[in-house]
Amino acid sequence: STSHGSSTLAAASSSVMGSRSCYFITTVTAGNAIHYSCHARARAADRNHPKAPKSEWEGASLRNSRVACNVIFPLMSKENSSVPVMEMENALADHQSAVSNMLGSKPKSMLWTVLHDIRLLIFRMSYGEALNNDCGGGSLSSNSALIFNSLSLADMFARDAEHDSPVTVQHAEGLSLGFLSASSILRASDYSKTSLSGKKLQKSFADASAMSAISCILFNNSTNDDGSSPIDNPMSSPSPKRRWEVHKDHFLSGLLQCAGRRHALNIEGSGCAQSSTGRRNRSSSFSDWNADDHSSPSSRRIMYGSRSGLSIEDYAKALRPMITCYAILDQISKDFTLKMDDKMVEKCAENLAGIVGKCQKADNIRALISIAKITLDDTSIVEELEIGVNTI
Repeated sequence: STSHGSSTLAAASSSVMGSRSCYFITTVTAGNAIHYSCHARARAADRNHPKAPKSEWEGASLRNSRVACNVIFPLMSKENSSVPVMEMENALADHQSAVSNMLGSKPKSMLWTVLHDIRLLIFRMSYGEALNNDCGGGSLSSNSALIFNSLSLADMFARDAEHDSPVTVQHAEGLSLGFLSASSILRASDYSKTSLSGKKLQKSFADASAMSAISCILFNNSTNDDGSSPIDNPMSSPSPKRRWEVHKDHFLSGLLQCAGRRHALNIEGSGCAQSSTGRRNRSSSFSDWNADDHSSPSSRRIMYGSRSGLSIEDYAKALRPMITCYAILDQISKDFTLKMDDKMVEKCAENLAGIVGKCQKADNIRALISIAKITLDDTSIVEELEIGVNTI
């Protein structure tokens, strides 16, 4: 049988990468599973009740009052051939309908919608935001499992889009390679980084870092970086020579520059916090850092090629989210494959939740860097961040 997770969708907006606001979906879950046919029967019973008919989610809230829910997230394995095709299609159609209703229109690409959903959930974890605020329940473990299940869903949409929209899939598959090419260009000693095109490329490199890493893991985790199949390594486990493992220093550089851009723009959260709450939401396990951020908004722009004189401790709070994000992506890459059953997802979710918990409880920036297994020296870390600052 196939189960479906009860989850909560919310809309998040972003205008960091351009002048126009973009709207995305952000999903969190308490991990409550229900068979699709069971939910369909309950929905029909609620709708056709002779005395007190209810909507789909009114009935769901009565049966599960602990958490709010406004979507059923389809959990389907490619290995499970016993699931009727029609049932799978109906589950996917219901999920897409809920997404469209939340956004107000049908997304041009469900593949990119799911990929951005994954990115936002990783950012919410990276900023230590309370994931249970949206639906009243959920934990790091349940939402870590959601990341792996969402990657599998993205793979399903990618395979579907190969027939209907091959250019969309080519874009997603090629994103990490384009990112690495941009990194090589920017690192070239004879490339003019101060030119208009150089600054534009630097800005795009930072903004694309997280999504490029997610794309890299989704499409290139079970093969070697050159595209060949690993020897003596089953496709059910990540390749030791996968693209992320070979080039993760480039992704780290992009994330550090992204930290600099977000710091200069005074962005202090994932962008998913409900505006009605009127406060910043932090996980109760997020350790407080007493060290002040000494880089004031007025002094955040630095002339290219010069140093601000600030230390890694001065930039600690600015670095914290993206270093945590790097640790999350690294752990996902160690575990994710396209052949994950429920037991594997549960085990890998616990691994990921453990890493996130350690990052959130880190006493200081140096402890966090150690947990993330970053070997870059202090000077290089600060330089990468200040390159990002200089793109504003």
